[in-house]
Amino acid sequence: MSGNDSVSSRQLAPGSNDVSSPGGGGAMDILNNGGGVSGIMYQKLLFGTDEANATPITVYGDDSTVAEDDLDDGSVIFAGGGAARGLVRDKWGKVMRTCGIAGCQYKTSGTTAMKQHKAAKHGIDVVWFSCDGCEYKAKIGRSLKIHKANVHNIDVRWHHCDQDGCDYKAKQAVNLKRHKQHVHDIDVRWHRCDQDSCDYKAKHGGDLKRHKAHVHDIDVQFHHCSEDGCEYKAKKAGDLKRHKRDVHNIY
Repeated sequence: MSGNDSVSSRQLAPGSNDVSSPGGGGAMDILNNGGGVSGIMYQKLLFGTDEANATPITVYGDDSTVAEDDLDDGSVIFAGGGAARGLVRDKWGKVMRTCGIAGCQYKTSGTTAMKQHKAAKHGIDVVWFSCDGCEYKAKIGRSLKIHKANVHNIDVRWHHCDQDGCDYKAKQAVNLKRHKQHVHDIDVRWHRCDQDSCDYKAKHGGDLKRHKAHVHDIDVQFHHCSEDGCEYKAKKAGDLKRHKRDVHNIY
């Protein structure tokens, strides 16, 4: 839909404060009857009056890059001029800002988040955060903070193991949790073998799968010797390699 198709010749004067009038001619009346208003008046409609909760028609500015198909069902875009361009009221009634870059459907309610998105995803108005200890640079300040902690140990919040006699520490809580599982058997989710009379258990599902293949011949992927007349097969690739070396002199 083009701006020429959707916006009639009826326009509210940019300096007018007439947001809505029972007798007709107000901004909401003009919108609902196919007209257009200024960007300032859009903001008044969105933020300044009870009439903002009404649903105006979908209006697109001539240079809007947001297509109607890019919006969620029930969304209405306010593509007036000035600061109101790209404002969207979603189907729950919340006012959002659209990215405005062709093909991008990102929406957010905050101006800071939108600036970060455009910088990170589209390279628009990027403010680089440079590391003073190396050549690393990031588009987001938090990324630089993480880099400094992980690489240069600057402003690190260490996660210490609380077990007696253990000096382990980690920069990330998930690594500490993994350490306590593997080393101290704390909060371990055991994977137990379901075969009769087998008490094997493992901390990793992959270990249990290998156990069942090697011990119980369950879901085995055999490695077959490719030499003519040889029927050798092995459960491990390393065993097949040794067989070829020792029997067929293949290195």
